[in-house]
Amino acid sequence: MQTVETFLLANSGSVYATLLLVTLGVVALLEHAAPRRPLSADLGVRWSGNFFLFFLNGGLLWLVYTSLGVGASVAASERGWGLLQQVSALPPWVEFVVALLLMDLGHYLIHRAFHQIPLLWRVHRLHHTDPDFDFTTGSRFHPFEAVLEHGANLAVVALVGPPVLAVLLFTLTYAVTSTLVHGNIRLPAGWDRATRLLFVTPDMHRTHHSQIERETNSNYGGLFTFWDRILGSYVDEPEGGHERMSIGLREYSDVRHIRLGPMLRNPFLASPPDHSSEEVLGQEPRSS
Repeated sequence: MQTVETFLLANSGSVYATLLLVTLGVVALLEHAAPRRPLSADLGVRWSGNFFLFFLNGGLLWLVYTSLGVGASVAASERGWGLLQQVSALPPWVEFVVALLLMDLGHYLIHRAFHQIPLLWRVHRLHHTDPDFDFTTGSRFHPFEAVLEHGANLAVVALVGPPVLAVLLFTLTYAVTSTLVHGNIRLPAGWDRATRLLFVTPDMHRTHHSQIERETNSNYGGLFTFWDRILGSYVDEPEGGHERMSIGLREYSDVRHIRLGPMLRNPFLASPPDHSSEEVLGQEPRSS
């Protein structure tokens, strides 16, 4: 494990970028070969905005987070910060597994907070204004959210006090899963059922992008599914099925909201009124 840690410390940025780009390519090919749903929005306009945010957030923050996360882990170890630094009797492999679980729980709680706290929802809702759901949706985050989320993740590292290798592998894992779970991929039903016993699948996460508020306030998990099950936010399937479900925010369904300018202005926009259903996503304040 020491050899792996040394290699990743020396090459974390390039490994992260390679994993992310390879995953994007593989998921794009799978979407072309076996799409789950037809896409409806103008692909060129929609992708140009999503990919701009991919490069902006990735260049400024995603690769930086690895070094900052490692720094937070080292500081926690040197200064005795964090839960795991208070427990000296754990075997290294147990400490490693517990660290991964706690960091994933932190991710779950951060994501849930972005939905349930009105000010954070205004920053996060851009992610949910995408009228389609494919491998580019995983990049559709406002830069404000990227800053806040990475800051919160660093706080989780300080609270947990994980080993450096756990931080590195957790970060690299999310380079893959953040793209994969947003894939417009048709998995065989048996594969999906077996996989989601432990890991989040595209079908499970797609439900989170439903226009129905009960469904979008569900399935917050990024890697493991059991946090949603334990904490009461798991929804198995969308109400109308995956082919018929409406994705996005109904009150932001105007085509201009797939353009970059309105996307960047979204946190500053008042939520347009929508009276078609009390269950429609986007009404403020948010509640689960």
